[in-house]
Amino acid sequence: MTNRIRTTRRWRLRTAATAGAFTLAGAAALAAPTASYAAPAATTSTAAAAQETRTAPCNSGYVCIYKGDIWDGSSNHPMVYSFYRYGTYNVANLIGDYTVKNCQTGGAGVRGLTGYDGTGSVAWDLDVNNCTTGLWTNLTSTNSVRLYP
Repeated sequence: MTNRIRTTRRWRLRTAATAGAFTLAGAAALAAPTASYAAPAATTSTAAAAQETRTAPCNSGYVCIYKGDIWDGSSNHPMVYSFYRYGTYNVANLIGDYTVKNCQTGGAGVRGLTGYDGTGSVAWDLDVNNCTTGLWTNLTSTNSVRLYP
């Protein structure tokens, strides 16, 4: 007896339709060279939207990490991470200065660790609710975040 993966008719039809759509899209791109000039306009509008990013509020019960110093008078600091449940979370690309807001209730804290999966040494620790002030610090050495009761 051979082990075969059975495919359903629906999957085969979906795959054929997808392949046909890619073929049609490729033919349209070759037939209309002006379509290639539309891509930079979309990129420009995306860049403009990114420049207008507003600092989102950190809701009660959450820990939020923002790029830069959110109290510098600018309203252009994107929230890069938001955590709600107790546990350990790996983070990436936190290079430079960030603001950490601990808006958890009931005395819960948050700790930044130098290793992944909650390992390594403690880089910073917020054992109090600092939702109104935030902690502005360099998070380059932070690779995981632990929320604890």
